[in-house]
Amino acid sequence: METKTTLFKKQDYLPKALSLRLLNKRISSVVIGFMMMAGYTTTKAQTALVIPDSNEGSAFIGPYGNAARQLQMIIDDTLLTSLVGKNLTSISFRLPASTATSWPPNNLTMNAFDIYLSESVEPAERQLNFAANVVGTQTQVRSGSLQIPAGALTVGSNPNNFSFKINFTSAWQYNGGNLLIEVRHSGTGISSRSVQAASTSSAGYGTLYSALWQSTGDVLQGNFTQVEITADGPLGTNSVKIGAAVNIYPNPVKDMLFIKSEREFTSYSVYNMAGQKVSSDKMTGKSINLSRLPVGSYVLKLTDKEGNTESTKFMKN
Repeated sequence: METKTTLFKKQDYLPKALSLRLLNKRISSVVIGFMMMAGYTTTKAQTALVIPDSNEGSAFIGPYGNAARQLQMIIDDTLLTSLVGKNLTSISFRLPASTATSWPPNNLTMNAFDIYLSESVEPAERQLNFAANVVGTQTQVRSGSLQIPAGALTVGSNPNNFSFKINFTSAWQYNGGNLLIEVRHSGTGISSRSVQAASTSSAGYGTLYSALWQSTGDVLQGNFTQVEITADGPLGTNSVKIGAAVNIYPNPVKDMLFIKSEREFTSYSVYNMAGQKVSSDKMTGKSINLSRLPVGSYVLKLTDKEGNTESTKFMKN
């Protein structure tokens, strides 16, 4: 019986093995690049806190006055426990429920909208003196112009949504204590726009929160502008890294968008390319009805029960 033996030549095998490794590396690079182009991102667990957390019926011009203004909002630390140890990243204001139309009517640029954060005196000890209310060092977390797309502040709800976030250019870690938010802006250059606020006679004014402002005259006590503060915390153990199995289909979508994932998402939000939230709701399944969205490009943000979020771009036909 004849036995046939085949010997592998080292000089033939190594180039083939090397080629295979290079091919796998290129495929991996293409896959990673595709995922990045597709817009998959994962964010840290996010906290949004509204102060005061009630549907107050008053209003205040403050942040969107037509002329230059300086204003301070002082918040007692007992309202801020959920933010301790987290990085504050944005603030947002909303229109009063009685407002009939969204704002601004056209794209608007405020030449300057600077924000400073620091610790503060107790709300009950607030003085009509900006410097006297600051404890420690003020940190500027935002500077420069503020571009507000037409209709960024939306209406149609009671209360209305905090639909336009004013993002900080540098995050600020809150480690406890009373919080002072100071805004210095150049004015809208058009008619002033009131936002929802708590009046000086509301139950918590002067004990849990307080405010003051100045335009061209004296420093005055003012209604407390209702504010949503957004903060990012450390990644939770259930956070999903780029490349984890979360898929949406079909994309482009016409009516129903389906989500393929082992994770349980509890809510979603849809944003247009101007950063405006155009749709949001709670989730109980793995599909979202997007039939009412106009044709265009959007960003879908999914949130799980731990507060971790994942976002991806999609097209609507």
